[in-house]
Amino acid sequence: MSQLIPIDIVGHADFGGRLRGTKMHPGYARFATAIDNLRQQNPEGFLLVDAGDEFTADYWGGRPVVDALALMDTDSFTLGNHEFDNGKDFLEDCISHAPFPILCANIHERETGLPIKGTQPWVIIEKASLKIGILGLTTEYTPYMVTAPQFAPFEVSSTIEAANQHIPVMREEGADIIVVVAHFPFYIEDNGTITGELQEVLTAIPPIDVFVGGHIPGDYADVYCDTVVLKGGFGQASIPHARLWYDPKLARVARKEATVHQTAVDAPEAEPYLSFARQHTAPFDAYLNEYLGQATETWHMTLAHESHLGNFLADCMAKAASTPIAYMNATSAGGTLHQGPVTVEDITLISGFNDPVYHGTMTGWQIRELFELVYTPERFGNNGCLLFTGLIVSLDHTKPSGHKVTSITLSDGTLLNPEGEYEVATSEYMANGGNDTSSIAKQIAWQAVGINFHDAIFSYIRENSPLHHSAAGAASAAEGAGAADSEYIGRRLIEIGEIEGDNSPF
Repeated sequence: MSQLIPIDIVGHADFGGRLRGTKMHPGYARFATAIDNLRQQNPEGFLLVDAGDEFTADYWGGRPVVDALALMDTDSFTLGNHEFDNGKDFLEDCISHAPFPILCANIHERETGLPIKGTQPWVIIEKASLKIGILGLTTEYTPYMVTAPQFAPFEVSSTIEAANQHIPVMREEGADIIVVVAHFPFYIEDNGTITGELQEVLTAIPPIDVFVGGHIPGDYADVYCDTVVLKGGFGQASIPHARLWYDPKLARVARKEATVHQTAVDAPEAEPYLSFARQHTAPFDAYLNEYLGQATETWHMTLAHESHLGNFLADCMAKAASTPIAYMNATSAGGTLHQGPVTVEDITLISGFNDPVYHGTMTGWQIRELFELVYTPERFGNNGCLLFTGLIVSLDHTKPSGHKVTSITLSDGTLLNPEGEYEVATSEYMANGGNDTSSIAKQIAWQAVGINFHDAIFSYIRENSPLHHSAAGAASAAEGAGAADSEYIGRRLIEIGEIEGDNSPF
């Protein structure tokens, strides 16, 4: 029997440029140190791949994040949707600064049809005398997850077609092992099977050895359809790890294993990672530690249902624009606002996107159609619910798409007039049709109000501390929500039946 060659592949995503450790996140230095500890177990056969959503951190993003990934010896990087958030020039600057290959096989420049400047569809990297072919794919949903003007220079093509084109070529070029690193979501069912974009692509392409996904929270490491599938890395808490044993005599992978390692918030921090993180984050310490006020309760975010935290964020947006109604996408928020002192950093952790706030006039019909649009199963599965204020919306999930909204009233109980006009606030992202809502958003003459969302939240807290939720306008608890009233509170959103297409991880 030939000697098997061990190959260790760590594939993470959604690091989010979090160089600074927090009470909820271990931070860059601990994450990189934990990866180094794994690398030391098999230094010649260790591969580190990144599935994207890293460059656009609010403060020290861009080149410092690229440098951070280089310092931890990243072998390749696949573009995520949020790499496009700051526009073409920013993206190209980050790519040009990277000493590791930047991969993207299915997004091209719209005018020329050429790959994004500085990217390549795949790369072959040698580890422990083996050639490992790595293909980079980015979710086809990217145009709906980026502010439209920022993504305008680019267009998406089929990920399945790209994989079917390039995987055979990597084999022809001598790749012993094939890894697909994709900024893709997938969802883990109760019976252990997976669904979603990654699963759909995996079952439609030639056989591969490892498939790394990302895009949404949740950890996964298992062998699925004879492929090691990995997902994790949100906020650096988890490290998905595949171990392969390659048989050179049979010229194939003979054994496959997978696991997820967790990085504790008090894990060791080694040099030079600690010094690097301090160098780039220290100038922001005073700002991020600034005290804003007090929270009298702990609020958790939910993507599928109403939550106190979601209501609070919508209230902040409405106050900033001086409108009675506001809405925003739940996917721009997450995490927990803890009881006790609230700092600037606490807000940046629950609201990762500091969009300009916009104001516009919507008819009652447009508001109703917006909610119908959001609750179509495929769209809801990709995005979750809306966070909103100024309305009470009743939904019957047992009804077909386009007919789920049974009533909408204003907060005082007045029925929404389909022909009436209402002043509404939203984010720049949603004003440009984010989360695939452009059929409604493009009908509105949106105007920026001159304040960004984080500043709106800071101002609201300073004026309203200590924070607590109000029972005013409370409706009945959500029917069929399957959770305690403290989570699904039925104050603004009254629901009957189970939501179709609910993939929400929290």
